[in-house]
Amino acid sequence: MPTNDNDLMQAQRNGGWVLFLLLLLNILNMVDRNLVSSFGPQITDALDLSDTEFGLLTGPIFVTFYAVMGLYVGRLADLMHRPKLIAIGLITWSAFTAISGAARSFFHIGVARLFVGVGEACLTPAAMSMLSDKFPPLKRGFASGIYYLGVPLGAGASYVVADVLGQSVGWRNCFYILGGLGLALMLPLLLIKDPIRGQVDRLGSTANHTSAGEQSLSGQKQHEDMRFVESLKAFIGIVKQTPALAWALAGAVFLHLPIGGAQHVVNWFERERDFTDLSIYGGLFIVFGTLGAVLGGSLSDWFHKRFNGGRLRFLAIFMLCMAPLTLGYRLVDASSPFFYLGMCAGFVSFTAFYGPVFSTVQDLSPPRMRGLTTAMLILLMNLLGLGLGALFVGVLSDLFQTMLFQEPLTWALISVDLFGALSVISFWIGSKHLHKASR
Repeated sequence: MPTNDNDLMQAQRNGGWVLFLLLLLNILNMVDRNLVSSFGPQITDALDLSDTEFGLLTGPIFVTFYAVMGLYVGRLADLMHRPKLIAIGLITWSAFTAISGAARSFFHIGVARLFVGVGEACLTPAAMSMLSDKFPPLKRGFASGIYYLGVPLGAGASYVVADVLGQSVGWRNCFYILGGLGLALMLPLLLIKDPIRGQVDRLGSTANHTSAGEQSLSGQKQHEDMRFVESLKAFIGIVKQTPALAWALAGAVFLHLPIGGAQHVVNWFERERDFTDLSIYGGLFIVFGTLGAVLGGSLSDWFHKRFNGGRLRFLAIFMLCMAPLTLGYRLVDASSPFFYLGMCAGFVSFTAFYGPVFSTVQDLSPPRMRGLTTAMLILLMNLLGLGLGALFVGVLSDLFQTMLFQEPLTWALISVDLFGALSVISFWIGSKHLHKASR
């Protein structure tokens, strides 16, 4: 087996191009996903939705099928041609994004959103698995961070679309346009070769062998032929044997409760903060969300090389520093500078999470199970985090309205935001296990 530097460079060739195309797909994925939230007031009025129904629409209805299908698709990503798998998902979510624009009731748009979730589930497990076979362990935080630039760029762009394009063509036509746009990315996607699984790990292994994945390279062929249920059992076994992985998963869930609650933010802006300029919100999301993704990936790699606890400890410290800003801005008026400061801090902390956690999970997973492990992470983040966060805010808002709270959505959002603080504790404990394992 080749082990020299030339072989490693050959294995990583075209990694930048693959990363760029996957970033474009992730941007489109996030635009399509966030259109419902971006057009929250218009869709709520047109379909006569309560806050609880809107929470179901942006939470459990979408994320349940996104997360559960992602688990199955994650296993497929470990077995089949990954670019083709992503292409199938792209066709599905683009078609049902367009269909969402024709919805006439909560039921109609709910069914369409269900299938958008099924299609989008194909992207990230396969994409993260491919990137792990193009970039060595010490560069995976950076690669993951660049891929997850799609979150701020896509989510931010969805608010700009709602504010600019929505005013001229209406919310329904925006869904039609974005659904059709996905087909343009089909051809370059199908021209990508599927990288050899685990080759970068074998060629570029370093002295810092702390992950379950690196310790399991000799058994990777065994995982290839596993059945789905056996793979799940193997995943559970890896989590039990790797406490740092378990705490990373827990931290991701806690962090995504307030992120899920943020699906109601446009309704909150309009009702309780008299803030209607979504272009400003979307633009700040793009700028500071991008900054967070880049900083989270690059700084966590830098911290990982120099300090104990790896990327999880960096994330715990970073989130702790941001918490006063991200919580405090809920309580101030939109005319206050602190409102914008806290908003931007939220964008940074939101996207800084992805590079450190996804790269850590990849490091702690066997190469032949990285797709499934990524899918499990996505399932937990979405089903228990995003889904419950969006639903809880909706239910609490309706409850607080019946209790005659002056700002029911504000206090519903704060209630769920507080659970995000548990992510700091989880990441810190996980970092201690990482440090212990590296001795």
